[in-house]
Amino acid sequence: MLDTAAIEQLVRQQITEQVNEQISVTLGSDQWLASFEQRIIEYVQARVMAKFANAEYLPEITDTVKSSVAELFRRGVVPGIDQYVDNGTIRRTIDTAVEQLVDSSIEVLGKDPVWLTKIEQQINQSVVDSVIRQFGHIDLNPIIKERVDEHMTVFKQDILNNFASTGISDQANSCQLTITDDAVVVENQLTSRDLNVSNAAVIKDLVVKGSVNIDNPSWNLLAEGISEKTIDKLSDKWKTLLTTQVAEEIRSNGIDFDTVKIDGEPLVSGNTLAKSITDTNIRSVGALKTLTVDGESTFNNQTLAVLNKRIGVNTISPEMALSVWDEEVSIVIGKNKANEAYIGTNRAQGIVIGVNRQSQIELTSDGLTRIKQLQVGLHRIAHAPQVPGYSGTKGDIVFNSDPNDSPIFAWVCIGGHRWKTLKSV
Repeated sequence: MLDTAAIEQLVRQQITEQVNEQISVTLGSDQWLASFEQRIIEYVQARVMAKFANAEYLPEITDTVKSSVAELFRRGVVPGIDQYVDNGTIRRTIDTAVEQLVDSSIEVLGKDPVWLTKIEQQINQSVVDSVIRQFGHIDLNPIIKERVDEHMTVFKQDILNNFASTGISDQANSCQLTITDDAVVVENQLTSRDLNVSNAAVIKDLVVKGSVNIDNPSWNLLAEGISEKTIDKLSDKWKTLLTTQVAEEIRSNGIDFDTVKIDGEPLVSGNTLAKSITDTNIRSVGALKTLTVDGESTFNNQTLAVLNKRIGVNTISPEMALSVWDEEVSIVIGKNKANEAYIGTNRAQGIVIGVNRQSQIELTSDGLTRIKQLQVGLHRIAHAPQVPGYSGTKGDIVFNSDPNDSPIFAWVCIGGHRWKTLKSV
């Protein structure tokens, strides 16, 4: 319900502010001030002219008064102006006009529903703001908490004592059902006529006391999985058992290979293996009469390799027809050029030829040939620092290995122990 006195006071306050604003605007208007100034000038001029009405120089006085009064107003220094303007009269006139304006405004606005609605909203807002400011100084939390706790205690007690529902019958003496955000826990046995699980179900032990529906995809998938695993398990056991039995039979009675055939031919005929056996993994054989190998061959862990019409000893990459490696030393034998063979090395290595583990001929890596004993045809050629003391063959030559100022440079055998000295001229 609206407070009439409050509305009247609010309306008077609003109208007063509007009237004061309008008066301020009027007093500040140049047009109104000019009109008011003109009226005062005319009044002052009329009084002065009445006083000097019989004067001889009335026209000049009149002009002077007009100009002087106008100048005084322009300069704002009209002395004694307060005797012509009664402030009390102006105030009473304005108050009377304001009161009349307020009364008429209240009478008009009181009939305007839009304005009344606006005033009611402002009053309600003022009342709400005032109440909120008052409540802002009061701590209501303890009071609210106390009242809530009292009602919650009563509510819990009522729930515990008088809980009843058409769909729930609580007959438990302890907690049997726990509900959390992640799960619903049933402490003991769960009994249900029908159970429908929309997602996955994890069951530790499954006991089925009734029938099982076998005409659905899940049963078929389960049956197929069980069948496959059963067959696999039986197959493994069967293979193991069969292998054991076959091995035992072979150990006891042997194998009659005469009855084993491949492509219609016996696998073994006497001591001959079937010709259709072309690929084997035989690791040892007896004495072979003939052996034909078509393709690359490697023997004794790459000790001997045969490939591309070349033989390599201790190497699988022979460089010539025959390549023999002994650690870092390599000897090759093969074709050097047309109608010319080559025996030597392909690397900067020396070669020694000897007998009885004694070096007799040495070819150094830079091409020098050293021969310890040399015989050309029937004659031996040797070196000695003096006349040879052994029996030679006629024509053997021994060169002086210690030449000096003596002209002797060699000796030639003329038979037995006789040696003829050869001198330079």
